[in-house]
Amino acid sequence: MNAVPNYYRIPGPGDLPGLGAAYSRNDPATDEPAFGLDDAAANVAARLVDAGDAGELVEAVANAAAALGWIAQEVAVPAHLRQSFAGALELAERLRREVDAEYEALNAPELGVDLWPGAT
Repeated sequence: MNAVPNYYRIPGPGDLPGLGAAYSRNDPATDEPAFGLDDAAANVAARLVDAGDAGELVEAVANAAAALGWIAQEVAVPAHLRQSFAGALELAERLRREVDAEYEALNAPELGVDLWPGAT
């Protein structure tokens, strides 16, 4: 009989049921990522601006405000999606207001400018 304990088989973090080696403090997979989703979104937004597609995206989201409002009234949004849906609806409504205001500002006649020169 061997009276010396076999330390080679003492359970460690990788042997615990349900955890596995991926949850070890020394495993690089458990490190926080260097960049977050906000960084990824900012990069995508910059590419949209560079490609000239940012206006198209703003217009599409603004146009979706009415559909999102209808969905909010007529459809039971699952509990785990309500916060995200409410944020999307609020953003779409804000963009709709801003696009409408900008449209009015761009098409408003300037004061002091004669729209029909020569007319009396």
